[in-house]
Amino acid sequence: MTSLPPSCKAEVARGFGRVLESGDKEVRFVPLEGHLVGLLNLLAAPFRDFGAVWLGLVPLYVSLVLGELYRSKISFGHAVGNGFIMLWAGVNWAMHLSNLGFFAYLGGAKDHTAIAWVVAVCAVGLGIFTIVLGLRKKDRTLCQVLGHTRFSGYFLITLYPMQVGLVTWNWPSLEAILIFALPAWFFIYLVGRLLRVFMK
Repeated sequence: MTSLPPSCKAEVARGFGRVLESGDKEVRFVPLEGHLVGLLNLLAAPFRDFGAVWLGLVPLYVSLVLGELYRSKISFGHAVGNGFIMLWAGVNWAMHLSNLGFFAYLGGAKDHTAIAWVVAVCAVGLGIFTIVLGLRKKDRTLCQVLGHTRFSGYFLITLYPMQVGLVTWNWPSLEAILIFALPAWFFIYLVGRLLRVFMK
């Protein structure tokens, strides 16, 4: 593995890699370590301002831990609970966005504010859809997918710092979230299994 020059290490620590120019397009190169640093920054950012964690983030962590400890078989009730967590996160993000001025959020970047609003509305919509799906008890397959707290918990926790303005919305951070989604699912699954074994 080759080491990066010192000038690139600072860029990687901020979540940005070397920019290469090919023709009239810019190609951004971010090594996997840069994405990992970006993901760890997203996970640590809320805890720098501990007051911002309680209402928005603690319920997400609690639902993730309890979901992995006590849900061996996903049911319609689990989908309703998971839908409520998605609804809670989306409403919390919308409250943060509505309390900030249009130009105050993310330093006046209108397009980033629009992205944050779209993500908040999607979380609310998906939460309501999952609750209705669980209450209707019709589609078991879709309910089993939406009833898992692993993926929804991971995405809600990692998107939280960008949604409430603790970290500015940027594409390298979103790439890091998507790249580590599957490894995070396996990690959360293994930790949940180990905790269930130790609790018996």
